[in-house]
Parts: sequence; structure tokens; C-alpha cells
Amino acid sequence: TANDIARLSGVSRTTVFAVVKGKPVVSAKTQDRVLAVIREHGYQTGLVQKSLLSEVSMTIGVVIGNINNPFYTEVVSGIHRVLRPRGYQHMLYHGTEDRPEEGTEAFEALGTYDLRGYIISAGESEQYEAHIRRVQESGRPLVTIMETPGIEAHCVRFDNRKGNRDATDYLIGKGHRRIACLTGPVRSATAKERILGFVESLVAHEVEFSDTMVVRAGDTSEDGYQAALKVLGDAETRPTALLCCNDLVAIGCYRAAHQLGLHIPNDVSVVGFDGIDMGEVMGPPLTTLSVFPRRIGETAAEMLLEIIGGGNHRNDRLEKVIEHQLIERESVRALG
Repeated sequence: TANDIARLSGVSRTTVFAVVKGKPVVSAKTQDRVLAVIREHGYQTGLVQKSLLSEVSMTIGVVIGNINNPFYTEVVSGIHRVLRPRGYQHMLYHGTEDRPEEGTEAFEALGTYDLRGYIISAGESEQYEAHIRRVQESGRPLVTIMETPGIEAHCVRFDNRKGNRDATDYLIGKGHRRIACLTGPVRSATAKERILGFVESLVAHEVEFSDTMVVRAGDTSEDGYQAALKVLGDAETRPTALLCCNDLVAIGCYRAAHQLGLHIPNDVSVVGFDGIDMGEVMGPPLTTLSVFPRRIGETAAEMLLEIIGGGNHRNDRLEKVIEHQLIERESVRALG
């Protein structure tokens, strides 16, 4: 019973319930002591089965927007790398390219499992906003990867605007002036920030800007392929370089260039954004603006554990900005 667990742990019955329900008011040391007693002696509540309690009470809900994007899977790898040695498990919920909303199933688990906290890397899908607010209202610790417009939450992020500005500076430094910026979805806040960074770099280097330099390309390899076919098809207007919104779009550009009989980087240079492992094995290896997705996952997990341990509360917002780095490989040619 709860009274037995309280007596064996040297805490109150209320503290036992707080630990089982994942409330962030109990210190990490006390949580560990109570959970150790629960695992040793067993304890059943009406919320979860006895066989699940020892796992669920040490379980984090992880939500990602698209399991098909290697960026997110590398983020999850970083989360796992931190949680596993600390005795935590994670329950992974995700959407797909066609059905990103499937990731919202994670939030229905609030009524079934007492998850210790949440890490949410759901992109910019608007359908997540109401669910994120529910998590906050429940009092469960929460860390988001990238900011959610209109929501104040603990956050790990990178600087989209400066990243794209630095990538554009790099291309201009290599002599490129006809650059096509392949951006994400129209309503994406990330895409808007990337465009601003692109234009800022052009202005700083006195490179003339035209609307045709910004191309909506979505965020999948198929999107990149279709966009690049259009952009690269006319030899007279063909840009000398493609600046892609992510590495998957860049991979799609490789496919389009091959189909059109173009060589990368001799005929067209390509720069990606994200830094997923796949870019390194492309032919030629992809130059990319890396935001270190595994490091992002590790940082988010460390931040969540700090919050769970009582080192921070909701009113004192934590934010960590991951510094990006231009990884120069072989997909960009110097002109002139």
C-alpha cells in the first residue's frame, strides 16, 4: 500500500503519490529513494498496472513531428543517449510526412500514464499548440525543441536566421551571385527566418535580389527534387548555387541534377541545412549548415532532467541556443 511505501522510504504518503504522479515538487534524491522501494516491494494504484509502474514512473514522453526525417531520429538518438544511463525510458510518438498530426496521440497518454515529463520536437505543426498547453496546465515538466509561437516553455533551439545568413555568406565568398534559396512551407515561421537571413546576406554583400531567388520547396527530398527540376531546367536562368532549407531537400536536388545531366559542383553547387549523417555519404559529400541534431536531443534531455530534479520551475524559463557550424565538404565550387 501507499502507507507501506511511505514507511519504507521514510517519507509521507502524500510524497509517495507525488512521485508516482510525476509531480515536479519532489527532489531527485527523494524520487529515486521512493522509486527504488516501489520497484523492490511493488505497489499498485488505480492509474497504472503494477507491472508497468516501475517503468512508467521513470518514463519520458517524446514527441516528434515526422519520423521519416532523419533530423528527428537523430534528435531522438541524442535524447536516448542521456536518458538511458539515468534509468529513464522514453515513449516515442510521431507523425509521418502524410499525417504529422498522428504525433498528437502522445498527449492522450496524459489520461492513461503518469509520464514524468515531455520533450516535444514537433516542428511547427499548429495542431500541437493546444496539446502543449495541456501539458503545461498539468504541471508536468516540458521542454520543446525550437520555440512554439505564443507559448512560453523551456526550450532548446538554434538560430535559423543567422544560420542561413552564414550559409549565404559562404556561397557569396565562393563567388556565387545567382543563388536560389529553396525554402520550407509557406506558413512556416522557420522559412520566414531563413529568408530574412538570406536577404540580409545579399544586402550586406551588395548582391541584387529578385523574387525568383526564393523558391518554395517544402521539406522532403521529393519536394527538393521537384523544385530543383524547375529551377535548374533552363540553362539561361539557372542559378550557380542552391541553398536548401534542409539536407533532405538538398538530397532531392542531387537527384534532379543527375536527371538533368548536371554535375555537382561543376555545374551547380548545393548547400544543405541540419547536418544529418546522410549528407556525409552523398556523392559528392554535402556541404551543410549543421545544427548538430544529436546534441540538440542531448541538451533537451539534460534540461528536462534538471527540471525534474527540482533545479528549475516553470516560472524561471530555461533556454539553450545550439551554435551552428558550416561543415564544408565537396558540393560547392569556387567561382572566378
